Amino acid sequence: MSQTFQLKLKQTQQLNQSLQQSLRILQMSGLELEQEVEEWLQDNPLLERPDSEEEGSGPQLSADIGKANRLSGEDAEDIWATLAEEDDFNAFLHKQVCEHPLSDSEAARVHILIDFLDEQGYLTDSFSDIIDHTPLEWMLEEDSLQEALDQLHTFDPPGVGAADLRESLLLQLQRLPASPPRNCAARIVNLFLDQLGKSRQQNIGKFKKALPQDSTETIQTALDLIAGLNPYPAYGFVSAEPTAYVQPDVWVREGKEGWVVSGNESAWPKIRLNREYCTMLEAAEGVDKVWKEKLIEARQKIDSLAHRKSTVLRLAEYIVERQEDFFVFGEIGLSPMLLKDAAAELGVAESTVSRAVNHKYLSCPRGVFALRYFFTQAVATEDGEGASQSAVKAVMAQLVAAENKQKPYSDEALSKLLKQQGIDIARRTVAKYREALHIPPAHQRKP
Repeated sequence: MSQTFQLKLKQTQQLNQSLQQSLRILQMSGLELEQEVEEWLQDNPLLERPDSEEEGSGPQLSADIGKANRLSGEDAEDIWATLAEEDDFNAFLHKQVCEHPLSDSEAARVHILIDFLDEQGYLTDSFSDIIDHTPLEWMLEEDSLQEALDQLHTFDPPGVGAADLRESLLLQLQRLPASPPRNCAARIVNLFLDQLGKSRQQNIGKFKKALPQDSTETIQTALDLIAGLNPYPAYGFVSAEPTAYVQPDVWVREGKEGWVVSGNESAWPKIRLNREYCTMLEAAEGVDKVWKEKLIEARQKIDSLAHRKSTVLRLAEYIVERQEDFFVFGEIGLSPMLLKDAAAELGVAESTVSRAVNHKYLSCPRGVFALRYFFTQAVATEDGEGASQSAVKAVMAQLVAAENKQKPYSDEALSKLLKQQGIDIARRTVAKYREALHIPPAHQRKP
């Protein structure tokens, strides 16, 4: 018998344990990260805080407006006036409704389903329960609710509106490019989700027997795809309750050559290897395996903090570059910007950018803003370039502020005025934006 050898080059997507940890750390808020680092220090004696940490140059700002009395004077009033609110999960979804080509009745049903989502982003109520708990005059039917749910499944984040974890993961996999690993991942989630264990090697061995048509490499990549999915669609969004404290992650200041981004050092927990212990380990012979694992673990944790800081700073620099007009002119200068565009520019996955913008804040002369605030869909304009939703809202606010108070503009009139300025949006979209701005309808704006 003759043996032949072949060399094949193949790209596979693998998510090792270190990368999984980095992604988890990236998604955390500053407070969550501080608590996580404190647990690391208690669990691993090879980690320590530096002897002296430079204090950040900026204040720690409370996002609870009701507790603004912790600061006093005009400075405090300015801070609370300019603190941009980050959408909670449901508000984020409600704002997307007007971005989809839905009729008024279809949009209304999607709004209803959003309000029935649980805190994890799942729709666990049956259609019959939803109908029973809504007014009879709404005349809801299960078929129309199913159509609305199909629409909701196309919203961001992927997996929203799923009935359970299995369906959520399958919906997320459907958004990925078709490939053998994706198909394999879907089979694993659909058939063997309950059998997924913590041991990677055991999972590979188990599914190799259950899925003989898939190669070991395909199964490995499929497991990595599953590990990179978000088990709870609502995870990473602020809750409806105000965040206890907001500490900017980055500062944006105007320099001689333009706007400059710098990290807020007090927002980044600092840890390092304990030099004394590491020296002892290097000098010792026959070191226990546990200590070697602790050393590897410590280095991985330090690397994950460095990766988090680097990613957030790069993303902030991208935002400042794309949204320079905002820092000069305010909200009206915002440009349309999508997560996928930022991901392509930075050379990372869209899910990485999504994690990076959650619970991260930027401080600039105009106030404190969530990074997610700068990502908005485009609204059609006559020149074809599009305008951001926030910019359109700013224009609307200006029109209402300058209107004749005796004859305030109706939504239809605002729509026509916006079209004169090259912004083509429907009346119902104007109504949605007006409500988001907390502007009453025309008949209520009369003195």
